[in-house]
Amino acid sequence: MSKYFNNAIVGNSNILGCLTDKGELIRLYYPYIDYFQNIDNFKMGIIKNNSICWFENAIPKNQYYDTNIVYTNLSIDEIEIEQKDYILPDKNVLVRKLKFSQNVNLFLYSKLNSNANRLISGMMVKDALIQYCQDFYMATFSTLPIKQYQINNARYTLENAYLRPEDYIGMSDDSAILYQDINEITLYICCSQTLKDTMQSIEYFRNQDENVLCENTKKYWKQYLQNLKCELGDGKEREIIERSIYLFALLSNKKTGGIIASPDVDETFSKCGRYGYCWPRDAIFIMKALAILNMNDLVTNFYQVWANHAQLENGLFEQRYYVNGELAPSWGIQIDETAAILLGIDAYGKCRQMESVILKATQSLLDFLDEEYKSKTCFDLWEERKGVHLYATASIYAALRASRRMLSKIGKVKNKKLISSIEKILPKILSSIRKNFVKDGIFVRSIDNTQMDISLLGLVIPFDIIEITNPIMKNTVQELEKHLKLPNGGYLRYEGDQYIGGNAWIISSLWLALYYNKIGNQERAKEILDWVTNHADSMNFLPEQIEREGNKTAWITQLAWSHAMYVIAVKEIEKK
Repeated sequence: MSKYFNNAIVGNSNILGCLTDKGELIRLYYPYIDYFQNIDNFKMGIIKNNSICWFENAIPKNQYYDTNIVYTNLSIDEIEIEQKDYILPDKNVLVRKLKFSQNVNLFLYSKLNSNANRLISGMMVKDALIQYCQDFYMATFSTLPIKQYQINNARYTLENAYLRPEDYIGMSDDSAILYQDINEITLYICCSQTLKDTMQSIEYFRNQDENVLCENTKKYWKQYLQNLKCELGDGKEREIIERSIYLFALLSNKKTGGIIASPDVDETFSKCGRYGYCWPRDAIFIMKALAILNMNDLVTNFYQVWANHAQLENGLFEQRYYVNGELAPSWGIQIDETAAILLGIDAYGKCRQMESVILKATQSLLDFLDEEYKSKTCFDLWEERKGVHLYATASIYAALRASRRMLSKIGKVKNKKLISSIEKILPKILSSIRKNFVKDGIFVRSIDNTQMDISLLGLVIPFDIIEITNPIMKNTVQELEKHLKLPNGGYLRYEGDQYIGGNAWIISSLWLALYYNKIGNQERAKEILDWVTNHADSMNFLPEQIEREGNKTAWITQLAWSHAMYVIAVKEIEKK
C-alpha cells in the first residue's frame, strides 16, 4: 500500500503510530500526536541466501483490530508471520510481537527524519538501538540479544545484508540491527525526551511479560468503551461507531481536547495541505458526535482549554491549529471557523464559563459583515476559493443568533447593548441571504459562483436558518441530486470538484442523509446511510473519499469529520 495511506493506527493520546496493511510502521508522532513525525523509513526483513526479503514485499493475508491492538498476518517466501502492534495506554512505547513459522534471521533498518536543524545520531547501549536528537530519544530493543548492528550509514550495506559496526555511537540518521535464529520476538520501540528516561524504560520493559502488557492494554480499551455507556446501534453500524470512539481517543489530546482531522499522509505537500491539524470548522460536527458518545471530558477540554488558548486577541479563530491550541500553518481567513466555535459552545451549554470567548468572537463576527450584511471576502468552506460565500454568511447568522441566546443567559442587563445590536442585525443578514444568494429559484454558494455545492445544506443542517419546507431549499436539493450524484451512489462536494480526481465524499452523503431525515423521508435517509456503512474499510474506518467510479477508498482512511457525521446520522436517523 502507498505511503499515502495509513491502514491502521495505534496510540495513547501522547504518541501516535501509523501502519500499512502489511504492518509496516511508516509514521510515529511524538511528543505530540500532530508533530513531530519522526520516522523516515522503519522496515523489517528476513535474511535468506545473503539477501533481504522485506516485509514491504510480503503477501498480506489479514489485518484486524481487537480494541486498539492491531494484528497483521503476512507471508514471505513460504514463511508465515503473525504480527501484533499496540501502544500502551500509559507509557510511550510501541510493542511489536512477531511469530514466525520457522526460525529466521530478522533484519531491522531504522532511518529517522533528520535535517540541518534536527540532526539524528545513533548509539548501541545494552543491546538496544538508541536514535536521538536533542530532546528526542527512540530506543528499539528486545529481551533477545542483538547479533549484529551498524550505527553509521546502514543504507549502504542493505543490499548485501551485512552489517559493519565501527563503534557503539555515531552521527548518522540511519542504523540497522540483526536478530539471529529466532521464531518469536517482542520488540519495544520506546520514545522519551531524556537519555535517563530511555535507559530506565529499557530496563523496565525487559522485565515485563508481554502477554500481561497486551491483556492490560486490551482491558483498558474495553473499559474505556464501557465507561461511556452510550448506545452503539447494531451490526456493522455498531462496529463503525466503536471504531469511531477508539479513533477519536487516538486523535485527541486528552489534556486540551484538541483533535486532529486525521493522521497525516503527505508530509511534503505533494497532493494536499496536510491533515494532522485541528480545525475549528470541524468542531461543530466532531464535538456534537463526542457529546452523543458521552466523551464529555474531551468536549469540556476542547472548549474550556483548547478554545480559550486558540482564540486570537481580535476574537477570531484562524483556519487550523495544533492540538495544544497553538497556530498551525494556514493560508487565509475562513470566517465559519469562528462561527463554528460559537455554535459549539451554545450546544455545549456551559456558556458562563466561556463568556470571554463568546464576547470576543461575537464582536469579530459583527465586524466581518459588509455594508449589505453579507460576509466579507474570505475562503470558502473547502478552503479553495476566496469570495463572498453563502455558507460563510449563514454561519455568521447562526452564530450570532446562538450568541444572543448565550449572552441572555449570562446576563441580559450587562449584555443589553450587544444583544440589541445582534437583534437588529439578524433580520438584515437573513434579508441579504435572500437577496444575494438566490438565483432562478435556488440557493447559490457564492456571489460569483453558482455551481451546486453540498454545503448549501448548511442552511438547514447545522445552521437551521431556513425552514425545511422552504420551496427554494427543495429546489436546491433537486439540483444537488442532479449535479452531484455519482454512478457509484455517492456524492461530490460540489460541481466540478477536482481534488484528488473529484470523488464521492462520505460527508456529502451523510449531509444529504441528515437532510432527508429532517424532512421525514427516513427511507431515503436510511438508504444513503447504508451506502456509507457499506463503504467503511476492512478496519471499519470511514475515509474522506470513495473513488468516483468504484467502491475503494480514494483518499484519507481515518477522517474524524466522516466519523463524526456518521455518529450524528446514526443517532438522528435511528431515533425516528
